[in-house]
Amino acid sequence: MTVRPIELVSTFPYTCEDRARGADFAPRDGRPMNVPPSTRTAVVAVGRTVGLRIISPLSFDLPLPVLEGRLARALPGYFGLLRYLVELDASLPDGFDPLGELPWFARNRRIRSLVISPAPDAPTLETPPDVIGQCVREGRTLHVFVSVGPSARALRLAGEAAASEARCPFLCMADLEARPGSARAPLTRIMREASVR
Repeated sequence: MTVRPIELVSTFPYTCEDRARGADFAPRDGRPMNVPPSTRTAVVAVGRTVGLRIISPLSFDLPLPVLEGRLARALPGYFGLLRYLVELDASLPDGFDPLGELPWFARNRRIRSLVISPAPDAPTLETPPDVIGQCVREGRTLHVFVSVGPSARALRLAGEAAASEARCPFLCMADLEARPGSARAPLTRIMREASVR
């Protein structure tokens, strides 16, 4: 008597991409979750002046500052959504943590830059890859996650790796608002400060 092996067929609803390494899993709409989008559209938004209006999680209003700066650099993020490095117009004071969100090891550093990630109302997979740049160009407000950005030295030495999610502790939620003003060359001040350290 011959026993034939039973073939098991998975009915899990995913699609496989065998053509490229590093992009072997994709959701139903076909967008790979571990491949960054093209940054060609992000170039238009880099250098734009923005404001970050901190959102209080409490039921009553707190006198929270509005952080001002410029989009300095586009960064890859989860699910193909671009994040942005924001170069602040003025450094935040040591210990700046208005909502008590920072871990202990990040509370005594002077903050000169921030990293913002989109927190749109639409489902993630239905969100445009450069939703931050799109909202800034169109003058629309967008909810964003705000994290402490890398130091000038770390940015110079490690590049985009210095702004990874693991290295940038969460600071607050904010409303991203476009500001009038002409764009200028990004990262000018950050790189100048790094060169003298």
